[in-house]
Amino acid sequence: MTLGFLLEIRNWDLEIFNYTYGIIGLMFIEANKLINLPIAALDTQSKIGQIQEIIIDPENGHILGFLVKIEGILSKSKALSIVDIREWDKNGIVTDTLENLVDPAEIIRLKTLIDKKIILIGMKTETESGKNLGKVEDLLIDTDTQRVAKYYLKDLLGQTKILTSDKVIRIDKKIIFTDDVTEPTGGAVETQAV
Repeated sequence: MTLGFLLEIRNWDLEIFNYTYGIIGLMFIEANKLINLPIAALDTQSKIGQIQEIIIDPENGHILGFLVKIEGILSKSKALSIVDIREWDKNGIVTDTLENLVDPAEIIRLKTLIDKKIILIGMKTETESGKNLGKVEDLLIDTDTQRVAKYYLKDLLGQTKILTSDKVIRIDKKIIFTDDVTEPTGGAVETQAV
């Protein structure tokens, strides 16, 4: 089953998104477009939450899961592991059952990253030699490999720089890129005026 029932939940025009059964989502999607998208469960055929945050492993750029907003005044955020996702695309995420939403403490690696506040969007960036590159404005996610493919950075002058994930040296309190990202090279760096 695809995300057709999600379209009904959000009252989208089904003709615009011509989904057919058996096709799995998109290949690339920007992280900012995932935030606030619905999560639906196949067993209930209904929306069970919304994406609040994307949790990415800083060691390898793999998506570990999502922090999920649950409807209700007293509801606490839940976690959805990447292994529990059946399908995803620009309209939302599908999981098999509501029971896949768990307390974030139940997924040790997710809890550790949440506690350390390692959230890539908004994180400061610099080169290995210490040159400031700005902050992460967005990420391009490859939904097939479930990894970050590109980083969209914005500097203090409003210039946007797009860097490929292979240029990342390490991620902790900042994202450190190789020094060669400041040089005009063939394809690893794209600069856009905003």
